[in-house]
Amino acid sequence: MGVSLSQPSIAAKTCNFREFMRDTIPKSDYLTHNIHQYTAKLIPQIPRYFIEKYTQDNCIVFDPFCGSGTSLLEARLLDRNAIGFDINPLATLISEVKTTPLNIEKTSETIKSVKKKLRSRDSSTTVDFPNIDYWFSSEAKKELSKIKVAVESLKQESDEDIYKFMQVCFSSIIRKSSYADPRIAKTYKSKRVKEKLRVGWVPAPSLYFESALEKNFEKIKLLSRQLGENSRYVKVFDLDAREASSVLKQNGIKIDLIITSPPYINAQDYFRSYKLELWWLGLLTSGELRCLNKKAIGTEHISGFDYNERPNSENQLLNSILNKIWKKKKAAGKKKAYVILNYFENMKTIFNELYCTLRSDGYFCLITGNNTICEVQIPTYIILAQIAENLNFKLIEMYKDKIRNRSLFPNRNHLCGTIKEEWIAVFQK
Repeated sequence: MGVSLSQPSIAAKTCNFREFMRDTIPKSDYLTHNIHQYTAKLIPQIPRYFIEKYTQDNCIVFDPFCGSGTSLLEARLLDRNAIGFDINPLATLISEVKTTPLNIEKTSETIKSVKKKLRSRDSSTTVDFPNIDYWFSSEAKKELSKIKVAVESLKQESDEDIYKFMQVCFSSIIRKSSYADPRIAKTYKSKRVKEKLRVGWVPAPSLYFESALEKNFEKIKLLSRQLGENSRYVKVFDLDAREASSVLKQNGIKIDLIITSPPYINAQDYFRSYKLELWWLGLLTSGELRCLNKKAIGTEHISGFDYNERPNSENQLLNSILNKIWKKKKAAGKKKAYVILNYFENMKTIFNELYCTLRSDGYFCLITGNNTICEVQIPTYIILAQIAENLNFKLIEMYKDKIRNRSLFPNRNHLCGTIKEEWIAVFQK
């Protein structure tokens, strides 16, 4: 018997947010939104619309899966305060840099100083991590090492915000300097890249870095001038969404609006996708990366389950999905069923945490998409809406928006299915 994709009690409104918000946000990469590539980024038009609709000046906006900081930047631009959590230290670094205005004169002088160091010094450092020679040529390693030394010298010499800006510029060129295909989310040496290498392509990290400095400096100048005397804050933390209520309660913070796009089930491995950047910046060791990967929401790295026993959920729709996948592909299907159950159990824990962080009558805006796993469609947005309602959130609005552009494909084989639509559910406490 087929699974019934029963709709939530409120019908979804179809809305093209890019077109709807065109007069406000003509391009999605304005200001610092494109300061660093980040896979499956939320377009800024969506958080802008809901922040304007559900908050006032000086309210607090919280994104527990802040990624590269799209919601946080839009909140600050709208004169709101913002708090972001993410367990990926690269994500929190990008979020912090893209939302922080800099002293333009000091930044300009620092850029000149770094360029001078790169051209006049031959100092380098030893950077080593798993399979480094598979991903980088010896010349690329040498150039990246020189850039790393120049950037790290700023840690003691320069303003901390400028140092972090330089780190992001450095990180933004690592993928391009490697043999990994920049069009694919996972770190992967594709046939296209192999062909480029065969005909003599040689990465040029120093040129890429100088170009990134110039491009990103222009972006940060525009941001700094636009924010002007804006005194609102953005605070970003390397924290797990499952710690939300305890951390915010300790600091006496109640949230006015939660707006977030959580990870999809099994669709993106953010740590594997950015392992080269994490390793070159020294943000994680390979052991720490493996540990966080197991901890991530939506991870396939789960243990402690008896795969001979069919998983069971109190949610009837989810149970039907689990049963169908369990029968689909023997051992693989059995594990996938537990991956899916683990995802929704974790999301239930997080929704409970988020409920505790909200002010009375506060709002929760959830942006997600449906997955296809083992050729079975997972109605993620419906199951998550049901979970939220069972925790006393009241569903008040729902929208559907087509995903038109992706900076990176989901994975090289498209095994999880391309996610073509985003569903935006708005709840009230």
